[in-house]
Amino acid sequence: MACGWVKLPGSLMFQVDPNFTELSKDVIDWFDKITETNEQRVTVLETESHLISALEDSLFNPLEETPEVLTKISLDSCPFPVKLPDKFKARHIKGSEDLKKRVAVHRAAFQSLRVTEESYFNVMNAYPYDSSLDWVIESPNGELVAFCLIWFDEVNKVGLLEPVGTDPGFWRMGLASSVCKLALNALSEKGAKTAIVVCTSPDTYEFYKSIGFEQFAQTKSFHRLKNTNNN
Repeated sequence: MACGWVKLPGSLMFQVDPNFTELSKDVIDWFDKITETNEQRVTVLETESHLISALEDSLFNPLEETPEVLTKISLDSCPFPVKLPDKFKARHIKGSEDLKKRVAVHRAAFQSLRVTEESYFNVMNAYPYDSSLDWVIESPNGELVAFCLIWFDEVNKVGLLEPVGTDPGFWRMGLASSVCKLALNALSEKGAKTAIVVCTSPDTYEFYKSIGFEQFAQTKSFHRLKNTNNN
């Protein structure tokens, strides 16, 4: 009926079934008790009016921030046509035998060492990871240069693209678009009806829009100072 996810020191994301709106205050109170930072921040969707009302009643004020944009695409048009550059190949990863290369392309795409073979091995063993929805593009020399991972919610027939990336040495070749379309085709074959992406920047939104994704909501952020709370 309700859930909350706190990222320390003081950020909350939460959801509450609209049929149980009274639980919104319980989640906010719980958040208040487990955080020690003076400023508290909460992010919800602009469409979740019952959560916004609860935040305003608890003296939270809107934050002027660039929102994250939620987009979706119907899979009725699958399979999407894809044409790769000469001698490039696309496939889903084979499992642990691709682990080293899969981590390497992720680190190259995001210019970050945060993802390791150990951490990605944990991802591969987490529910509902499915290697047949972890798509990559392979260059002529055998290295992985682009990727798209989709998480499939079988109950609601929805797939979430996260993450997607391309090695900067292979930008402007259409690889990101191609690997997304191939992963979406595979998702459709599993019975999914819709795919969604959370866009964290205007450039990201424009990219997914070019594939066919359309906006359906965006985030709205709030904050308050703990010393102004009515505890």
